[in-house]
Order: sequence, then structure tokens, then C-alpha cells
Amino acid sequence: MTIFGWIVISILSSFVGYLIYNLINEFVMNRKLNKFKVKNNMVGVKISQMVILKKAYQIVLATVLVVVVGVSGVFSSDIRLDNNKILTQANQVGSKAKLLSLLEDQDHYYNQVDAFPEAMLDDAAEGDQSRDFIDTNTQVNGVSEADIIKTDGNYIYYASRYFQKINVVYVDQNYEAIVLADIDLGNVYTDNMYLTDDYLVVIGYTYEQTPYSFYEGDLVLSWYRQPSGTILVIDRQTYKIVYEMETDSFFYDHRMIEDQLYLVSSKYIYNDQEELRPQFIERKNSSIKTSYVDYDNIYYYDQVIASNMTVLTSVDLSDFTYDSQAFLGYVSQMYVNQTSIYTAYNYYKYSLEDDYRIQTQILKFDIDQDNKTIQYQGGQILDGHVQDAYWMDEYDGYLRVVTSNSWPAKNRLYILEEDLDEDVLNIASKIDENLGLEGETVKSVRFNKTYAQVVTFLQTDPLYTIDLSDPYSPFIKDDPIIEEGYSTYMHVWNEDNYLIGFGFDANADGSITGLKLSAYDTNQTEPLETYSFASDPDDGYTYSFSEAIYNPKALMIDASKGIVGFPMNTYHYDQNDYYYESIFVIFFIDFDSQDIISDPIMIKHNQSEYFMSIERAIYIENTVNNQVTDRYIYTFSYLEITVYHIESEMITQKIALNDLVYPNETPESD
Repeated sequence: MTIFGWIVISILSSFVGYLIYNLINEFVMNRKLNKFKVKNNMVGVKISQMVILKKAYQIVLATVLVVVVGVSGVFSSDIRLDNNKILTQANQVGSKAKLLSLLEDQDHYYNQVDAFPEAMLDDAAEGDQSRDFIDTNTQVNGVSEADIIKTDGNYIYYASRYFQKINVVYVDQNYEAIVLADIDLGNVYTDNMYLTDDYLVVIGYTYEQTPYSFYEGDLVLSWYRQPSGTILVIDRQTYKIVYEMETDSFFYDHRMIEDQLYLVSSKYIYNDQEELRPQFIERKNSSIKTSYVDYDNIYYYDQVIASNMTVLTSVDLSDFTYDSQAFLGYVSQMYVNQTSIYTAYNYYKYSLEDDYRIQTQILKFDIDQDNKTIQYQGGQILDGHVQDAYWMDEYDGYLRVVTSNSWPAKNRLYILEEDLDEDVLNIASKIDENLGLEGETVKSVRFNKTYAQVVTFLQTDPLYTIDLSDPYSPFIKDDPIIEEGYSTYMHVWNEDNYLIGFGFDANADGSITGLKLSAYDTNQTEPLETYSFASDPDDGYTYSFSEAIYNPKALMIDASKGIVGFPMNTYHYDQNDYYYESIFVIFFIDFDSQDIISDPIMIKHNQSEYFMSIERAIYIENTVNNQVTDRYIYTFSYLEITVYHIESEMITQKIALNDLVYPNETPESD
């Protein structure tokens, strides 16, 4: 209630009191008058009660008015969302002055980011012949994730990360790769891409050079390269940029649903900035437009004060319009399905009572696909950190979140439900005991409808299965699967109880020995089968690593096709030699076979002194009369494309892709 509201209520209440006083006075006087008439035998003269009734009616009306004003919230100070939900957790910033005061206040808090180690488009095959392919590995069906390689089965777009061009490769009717073009992106460095029927959407960065000075003896001038998140929308037929958006934020992550792009970015803010609001510069139809997020669309939490802003933006690719809002604070992880965006911010909280304490702020935003908007809905603070997007999942309206503490080791599973009246995610239930052996922390999580698989590790790998069918009473099922090493990624394989795990092998002491791939039946207590790339002592020392350890999009994986592939870098040492290999490894998986995991196919690229790794692979198959006749693997590094035909077990093509020129490096002239 505002001060003005209390004044109005007070005046109305005083008026009601005055009317009640008059009514009582009228009633007393009327009683005295009646007694006087009886005493003096004034028979036949009737005293009307109409005056009393009128005043009673006035009191009722005035009382109803007071109640309506108080209950309606017309003078309320509560801030409400579009769905009339009251903001009790978050607060609107509202003005630049308020934002500056918050930046000053944050100096009194110990609050920091928790860092953890972390051309021709109409040439589809005719007749009964068709193509199928494996798309980018994603967490949620129907929600696209960007990657450095994209395909529609006929065209492959490859952008080696942090360079300024995109290779366009056409796969002809004989499944040979033809490099059609290099799309020059000018001053934009690529990070990831999306592919639609009409557009190639590039997520990248531009760098603005800003002078700054510092003192060490004489004044020294230098340059700071400030990255700006940039979106380029490229017409697939003309290779021309039809829309560009440049922000003053650094993109954390993003997703695409149909023709709607959702971006989560971070903007650093400080007191002496001229403009504190997130900025957007749009270029389309030869025009340039600059706009900002309004202060009323910037929110903050009293518990989480930080000199950073998380900006959520939706871009409609059908008409190139956008909607945006922001929160003070950081983002550490992000989970997106077709109706919601959840962000997780890991931070340390310091207090005299419990010293350093790691917590996670979870925020929920609704996605309105019809209106192309994002709307904040609520939040919650949880103990522990969230290290991976796969540690979060929404099912039947409940968010399931796994958190972990490193010291002392503590693992938890929370189930949250959205409050209908306030901007809060209530804790429906949690598991905070017996999830992991002593000293173990969480290494990977996979949710599958009413089940969750959680891997913890210190020296061995317990893989726990948790029953989530009753969100108010989850429980850990039976005994966990125990093995050496641990999975960093798990993939549900057709049946509910079958899993493929990818991660590190280890010895009995918990020391990492190399990569491994494992097959599990979650009803068992041991892995069904494991293929390990651990060192063979007779062959010297070998160390293997893969980007897929921390980035599941580097995995080429499809349960319906029974295939798993990933890039692997190996380093070999022995007494006489040292050498490096970049390999793309392919396994076939069949849980009905005696050998569930096949022997690997290893595709190698030519190497140079620069150790150019194989980054990705594309799988394309030819189908005739519903029968798969040919399967091809196209592997990509910055220097080379290699085509492998699975049926003949042969490399059919090698294409030199780029001269070895790093960004901003100029080739020497003759």
C-alpha cells in the first residue's frame, strides 16, 4: 500500500466512523422520543424509522468502499507481472539512479561468480531414394542448439571456431563433398551457428578497440579489445547478410525454437558508465537502429547483488524483431525446453556464521511462442552448485535440479514447483542424503521422464538411479552401478533402462587413465560392457582427451541409428618417440548383440606442426525403398575434410580445406 493509499483509507474509515456515531446518536434520541410519547399518552402518532434506515444504508455503502479500495490493490505498491503474479523475490530497477545505488551497495557484499573447470537448395533426391543424417546432439527434443557445423543432408556449413569465415560444402548425388564457397564474415569471429530452411544464423563476436592507460614509471598507452555479441542472419541462396544485431553483452548461451532465437548474455556494468542499460544495434534493409532495455524491464534480487547484468533476448527471425529484459547477476548454466528458460547462477556467499557457502540462484522465464516474448516468473536459492545444463530438467511442470558441493562434499537433488501467486519456485521435495559415497561429488546427470541417473566420483563411479514418479517423495532405487572411472555424459538408449556413458577411465586409486565408453542396464549393479582407451604399459604412455568430455555437442550420437562418434586427441610417449594424433572414433551400439559396443572405426587426418584437431563429423545415409544402402562419415578439421564410406570401410575422399592462416595473421607474399 502506498502512502497516498493509506491516506485515502484513513479518510474513508473516519467517514464511516462519523456515520456510525450519527446512527447511534439518532437511535438513542429516537428511543427517548418514543418513551416521551408513551409517557404523555401521545397515541396514534407514529415515529418514522426512515432516517435511521437511510443512515444505516450509508454506513454499509461506505464500509464496502473501504474494503474494495483496500482489497483491490488500486493503491498497492506491489509490482505485478503480466499474469498478475506479485513480485516478492525480484524488484524492478526502474531508474538509472536506482541502478547506480545498487552498484554502490554491491561493494558491501562478498559475492562472485563461481568458476568451475570447467546456393542450390532444391535438389533433394528423387523417387524412392532419400537421405537421412544425424543432427547436432541436443538436450531437449524440439529445442535446437547451435554448433560449429550444421547440415540439412545436402549442404554442410562448417565454421572453425573464432575464425572469420564459413565453409559451404555440397554433398552431390554420389555423396562426394564439393567446397562451394567461403562466406567472409568481415570483422565477426564465429562461435556457433543455427540452420533454418532459409537462413544460416551465425552467433559470433566483434571487437571494439578502446584505449586505456596505466602508470608504471612513465604513462603507457595500450588497447583493450572489448567483445560485442553479434548475430548475423545469412540468406542461404545469396550468402548475403539480411539482418545483423550487435549487442554490448557477451553471449553466454542460446537456443532456437522454430523461427525464434533465444539469447542469454552477460553485460558488465560499472558506476561511471554513461549508459547502463543493455544496448542493441540492428542493421537491416540498409538502415541502422539503436535501442535499449528499459529500466522497468531490469530486475534485481536483494540476496544477489553483482556488477553484472544477465540479459535475456528473443529474436523473431520471421520479421527480425526482438524483445528483451535483464537481471542483475550472472548466469552459470541454462536449461531450455519449449515453454521455459531456467538459468542457474553459482556464487559464493560469505557470512560470519558459516564462512564461505556456495549457492545457486535458479530463475524461471516463460516462453510465449505466440507473442515471441520471454517473461520472468520466479526464482529460488539452493545450496550447492550446478555445473552442467544436464543437471536441470523440467517434467510435468516440476523442475528437477541436482547440485553438488566440493568441500565438504555434499550432493542434493531438488524438485521445484512454480508458485501461482508469487514469483517464487517452491521446493516440493529434495534428496540430500546417500547420494554419493563419502567425499564424492557429482560428475554427470541425465533425466529421463520419471527417472534420473546421477554419477558421483572420488575413486570409483557409483551410478545412481532415482525414481521421480512422485515429485513429493523421490527415492534412490536399489544399489548403484559401480565401476572405475566416471561418465561425464550419459545418453538414454531406446529402452528406459539402457544408457550409454562417455567419460574417463581410471585406476583403482581414482587416477585418470584415458577415455572410455560404457553400456549400462540401470537394473544391474555393473556395466554391461566398457571400451577403454587407457594406456598400454607395453606401448609406452598414451593420453587421450576429447572436446566431448565437456561439450556434448561434439558427440555424433543417435540411438535410432545405433552409432556413437567423437573427436579424440591422443599423445603418445615412449623412450624413442613422441607423436600426436587427431582421430574421429566411431562405435556401433547394439544392446541385443553379444558384443554391445563394436570395435572402433578410427578416421585420421593429416597432421601439421600446429596440431589441427578434427572438430566434428557429419553422418549422412542413403535410403532406397526404405532400406539403408550407403552410410558416409564426413570429418572436419580446419585444414581438411575426409569422407569415409562405412560399407566399404574406405576413405573415399580427402579435401584440403584452408591454408594455415590464423586470425589476424597475414600470409607472406612472394
